[in-house]
Formats: sequence, C-alpha cells, structure tokens
Amino acid sequence: MYSVITIRRHQIILLLIAAFAIFVDSLDNSIVNVALPVIASEFGIEITTGSWIAMTYGLFLAGFILAFGRIADNGEIQKIFILGFTIFSLGSLLCAASMNLPVMIAARAVQGIGASMIAAAAPLIITRFLPGSKCGLGMGVIATTGGIALTFGPPLGGLLTEYLSWHWIFLINIPIGIAAIFFALAFIPRPEATPEKKAFDWAGMFLMFAAVACFVLLIERGASLGWTSPLSLSLMGLFAAAAAAYIIHSLKSPHPLINIRIFKHWKFSFVAASYLLTCMVSGGVMYMLPYYMEIPLGLSAAAVGMLLIISSVITALIGIPVGIWCDKIGCRTPCILAALCRITFCAILLFILPEWGIIAVLPALVFTGLAFGISGGPATTRIVQNAPEGETGSGTSIMITTDFLGGVVGIAAYTLAFVIGAPAAAGIAVNELPVDIFLSGFHATAFLGLLIGIATLILSWVVPNVVAGKEAAKKE
Repeated sequence: MYSVITIRRHQIILLLIAAFAIFVDSLDNSIVNVALPVIASEFGIEITTGSWIAMTYGLFLAGFILAFGRIADNGEIQKIFILGFTIFSLGSLLCAASMNLPVMIAARAVQGIGASMIAAAAPLIITRFLPGSKCGLGMGVIATTGGIALTFGPPLGGLLTEYLSWHWIFLINIPIGIAAIFFALAFIPRPEATPEKKAFDWAGMFLMFAAVACFVLLIERGASLGWTSPLSLSLMGLFAAAAAAYIIHSLKSPHPLINIRIFKHWKFSFVAASYLLTCMVSGGVMYMLPYYMEIPLGLSAAAVGMLLIISSVITALIGIPVGIWCDKIGCRTPCILAALCRITFCAILLFILPEWGIIAVLPALVFTGLAFGISGGPATTRIVQNAPEGETGSGTSIMITTDFLGGVVGIAAYTLAFVIGAPAAAGIAVNELPVDIFLSGFHATAFLGLLIGIATLILSWVVPNVVAGKEAAKKE
C-alpha cells in the first residue's frame, strides 16, 4: 500500500509534519482554558455552562479518533490529514466569530471533528512512512512536541486574550492550518495501490458516542436540573439503552470498535480505570484553576497563563527521565508516587484561601506538574503491559480513547461537584459570582479530586509490577 521513505530529507520533513500536527492538536487543548473565564464573562454565562466550551471539543475528538484512524490506515492518510486541517481551520473561524454559547459549542464540535482526524493521521505518518528503526524516535518526537504545546498553550492563550482578544486563540489556527495543508499536499505520499477495504464498526462508534454524550450531559446537568427532572430521567434512559446496545453489539460483532471482553481481566481493568481517573483529575483541575486565579485572586489572563506554565514545564522536563526509570524498575512505583502527588495538590486546593495569595498556588502547581509528569508514560505503559495476549491493539485503542475522554468526563464531574458545593451559584454569571460562593464550589471540586487521587493510589498499588524484559509479573 505504502512504501517506506528512504530519502533522509523527506523523512525529516514527514517527521516535522507529524510533530507539527500533534503540536497544533495539543496546543488547542490547552490554550482555551485560560480564556474560558473571559469568554464566560462576555457571554454572560455560568461557570457550569461554560464548561461545554471545553467539553465539546474533547468529546468529539475522543468520539471520532478511532474511526478516522481506521480510515486513514486504509490508504487515506493524506486525505484524512488534509480534511482534518480543513475542518479544524473552519471550526476555528466559526469559534472566533461566535457571538453566543450555542454557536460556540457548535463551532467547537466542528473543531473537535477536525482535530480527531489530525490526531488519527499524524502517528500513521511515522509508522507507515519511516523505517522501523526510526519509528521509536519519531513517536518520541511527536510526544515531546505534544508536551511542548501543553507547556506553551496557557501562556500563549493568556497573552493573546489579555493583549488582543480571546478571538485570537482561534484565529491563530487558520494560517497554521493553511500551511499544514500545503505541506501535506507536497510531501505526504499517496498509496501506490488501491488498498483492500476493511470493515469498520460504524454502529459501535455511534452507540459508544451516544452513550458517552448522554453520560457527560447527565453528570453536568443532573444536579442543577434535578435528578428526577424529565431531562435527567431521559438522559439516564438513553445512556442505559446506548450502553446496553453497545455491549450486546460488541459481543456479537466480529470486529468491534473496542472489544469489551478485555475487561474480564482484572489487572487490565484496574490500570485502565486508574488511567481514566488520572485523566479526569487532569481535565478537571486545568479547567477550574484559571477560574480560581482570575476570580478570587483577580489575576489577568496573561498572568494566569504564565503561572500555569510552571506545572507544564515540570511535566515536560521529567517525562523522559521517568521513562528511563520505568524501564529499569517497572511502572508500578512511579504510578504510586504520582498518585501521592495528586493527593497532595488536591489537599492544598481543598484548604486554599484567597488571603493566602499566589504563594499558596505555587506548591499546588508544582505537585500538579509532578503528578502528571510522573504518571503520563507509566500509566499508559501499564495498560499495554496488562492487556491480555493478542489484545494489545484493543488495549491501545482503549488507552487512546481514555486519554481524550477522561478530560471530558473530568470537567463534567468537576462541574457537578461545583454545583453540589455551591448551589447558590446557579443562574449567576461568572463576572457577578461572589467570591465566597465560588470558593464553596471550588473546594468541593478539590475534595472530589482528593477522593479520585486516593482511588488511583489503591488501583495502582494492587496491580503487580511488570519490568520490561521479564516474563513474569512481580510485586514490589
């Protein structure tokens, strides 16, 4: 279908294209959070309602990445890559032009679909066009650029919002998208022969997306509307029906989107659950922290962005050393250590008060960076290590889906905790929300994070360690 590229210059260009794509995807995941308080204030909406600006992007990205990955791997890498950047750029333009929340949410959905195409095609550029001996290097490079994007997203978003306007965090994507399309047309090879079409589980994708969407909407809206309200009960019914239908479909399908039989293996289920909870805290904390720094502390968007870079830099710096450490001792100890760091920063946020000033935020940011940096590689490695024999592909699919979906569920869960902790905040716009009411909700989200941290500690502890190169698992 494809030939491996042997010309060194062409290899380097393809590597840069893939790295650039992942950089853009990751940048847009982190650049928006800093501007959310400003956007919410301009739209005159509540904190809980504003969460959909972040969740919609992640929901559509997670919902379609497996589908577009399968299509791209069937001889359509260049087409999916170009179409992805086209849709992503169009979505960015619509986001910048949005005058209200419904239009913004629709635009973020378009943007998320484009981002899912980009995220699906970029790794395939490495695995299909570079020699096998360079795939490890290539995947390492795109992972590093993703980390760099997460590092510079918050300060860039803060600076653009503060000195231009929030619209520019979306407009900046348009020239980037045009450049990416140009390079893709020039350098990404087309298939040499028409590939044999492979079956794809479209029904499974639809059912899984419907179940997740109903679940997220139920979590985010259930407390404010009332769990017995008609909408909440309808969402419960739709979620149950879609989830049950997917389970039945997966058991009968010869090529299911995700083989749910894999969850019969308790070790895999435990490490997958631990990774989901880790991603939930990551998404929830990065969503709520800018609000704390901008509402009670009164910091500007630019200042918030510069402060958030602390945790991102720590995460980026320790990723490679932790990976080397894991190769020597296994991944269990780093995951346990990361859970302890997670518990620590959630405990700090649980008791933090505005009168303590910005000094109290700094240790929380440090432990946040340590937790994410230590657990990132080891947590994903444990999923692959504990996948049953012959199910590595399913394990990888679950890992990819969890990576994006966990953040969406985390934002929804933190929003629910905020509503429960601060019921008086209902109906109050962000720019009119009293500090004491906000703190009640914020501390409730920190308590939820603390409980999740304890759960990840237990899940990480009970699964035996696996050291690379050794056949048997052992307990430390």
